[in-house]
Amino acid sequence: MSAFINDFVVGIDVSSEFSVVAMLEPSGTPIRKPFRIDHTPAGFNKLLDILKKEEERLNRKPIYFVESTGIFHLPLFFFLKSNDLKGFVLNPLSVHSTKNFDLRKVKNDSKDAESIARLAKYQQVKCSLVPEPQILALRMMVREYYALSDMLTVMKNRLSTDLYLLFPGYAGVFANPFGKASLELLRICPSPQHVIDAEPDSLAVSIAASSRKGLAWAYKKVNLLLEISQLALSMPMSFSILSNKIRLHLDGIQNLQNSLDGLLLQLREMIAAPEFPQKERLYIDLLDRMPGCGFLTAVTIIAEMGDFSRFKSPKAFTAFFGIDPSVNQSGKFNGDRNRISKRGTKFGRRVLFTLALASIRTSRKGDPINAILRDYYLKKCETKKKKVALVAVMHKLLHYIFAVLRDEKPFVFRSPQDHQSWRHSQNSAAPDAA
Repeated sequence: MSAFINDFVVGIDVSSEFSVVAMLEPSGTPIRKPFRIDHTPAGFNKLLDILKKEEERLNRKPIYFVESTGIFHLPLFFFLKSNDLKGFVLNPLSVHSTKNFDLRKVKNDSKDAESIARLAKYQQVKCSLVPEPQILALRMMVREYYALSDMLTVMKNRLSTDLYLLFPGYAGVFANPFGKASLELLRICPSPQHVIDAEPDSLAVSIAASSRKGLAWAYKKVNLLLEISQLALSMPMSFSILSNKIRLHLDGIQNLQNSLDGLLLQLREMIAAPEFPQKERLYIDLLDRMPGCGFLTAVTIIAEMGDFSRFKSPKAFTAFFGIDPSVNQSGKFNGDRNRISKRGTKFGRRVLFTLALASIRTSRKGDPINAILRDYYLKKCETKKKKVALVAVMHKLLHYIFAVLRDEKPFVFRSPQDHQSWRHSQNSAAPDAA
């Protein structure tokens, strides 16, 4: 049974410029026809006046519910919250599940608002609170970082395509075609003809200064460049126009990289600010100390997670990130090829994937970053595909993260045997402590 069945419930269907509001009395009777409010100060105050009048009449404070719609529901949500009204956000998947309650195929804003109100009032649906403004701002900054990062990847792919046509063999000259030495060379010589016309000594000095690997290494690169430049002269002359595209791509890569560096600096300043929640700052610091987990990964997990106190178990924590297995069962049939649900935050899964890769790799000296997880991964690979084994590592990592945040203590390496012994000692000591 819903916790709000005896409450004055308000359902709000939000769009970009206006919202439609439906109100239900504690008995479930609609108070009036669903009505529209504009997303303006006058529209917000109109809704507030109506809610206050109904509150006095029913002697009940309204509880409002909105469907999560990206950012469009936030201004109205925070306006009502600032006026001492309690509200919750519903997952769109839950709201959309009500579309077939009526046999008639009718869908409009009024029906949607009423469906939101009835869903909250009568169904035991999971609701979520909007996180603190600082955490919400942190989440938006982190997502902007990944958007710019994806744009940078697209720009680099375009540059690779042009280099493949204009500079056949260029990808084999530098270990990283997008490193400082390579990008500096392309700024000086954006075409094979520029390389041939340039002074070899000046090119070597420029490459050595950018790479800090010495002139001997730089002269080897210059000789390789001269070889591929001679080969590239056999390409059609019309391809030389691609040098202008290369200059544009180089400027775009530099600008995007500067923007990413600036965003990282802003994230650090935001977290260090006095008004940032202390507990979340502690969580970020604890995760940042985990092997294989960097600052950006820690910030992303905390920003996407929101309020950690709402997760009562590792199972719920895993489900939030969409790493829990889906269930496919009907009658006597039980599906045995189930994928992960992917119902949670995609940005959280993105960083968990990179964290899993970082956890199972080895350092340049051959030392494993996380020996326990690496052994676990290799053992899984004996019977599972590599990606399936990697998802298992992601699942393990979420249990690690849950334990670190729950206990508010740094991560400690424990083998499975040591962990079982530790759990047994904790359970044995619990009655004595009581």
